[in-house]
Amino acid sequence: MSKIEISKVIGGKLYNSATATEICTYESGDYTDDFRYELTSLYITTRGRFFLAGEGGALTRWSQPSGNNGSTGGVGLSPLDATEAREFAEQHADADTVAAFFEVEDA
Repeated sequence: MSKIEISKVIGGKLYNSATATEICTYESGDYTDDFRYELTSLYITTRGRFFLAGEGGALTRWSQPSGNNGSTGGVGLSPLDATEAREFAEQHADADTVAAFFEVEDA
């Protein structure tokens, strides 16, 4: 698993995976040349904004348009609100990690 280094300005805000804190990572079990392969990490910036950064094949969230209605793999970055970030962390991180970045309560 290799960390994706990407930066992008979205809505006047700079998101940079090299300077943000990585919270957790999801990697699909597929081979890296598979259309469904995905490596996605959740980050938080020093100002408390969340984003995903990753890479993946043509059938993932990171696909890019290609030619006549086709798609290819790609690399990308996508800002998230706190609710979306918590949902990603709950799916892909352990309980201690989720509790370190998000408010949780005993059931």
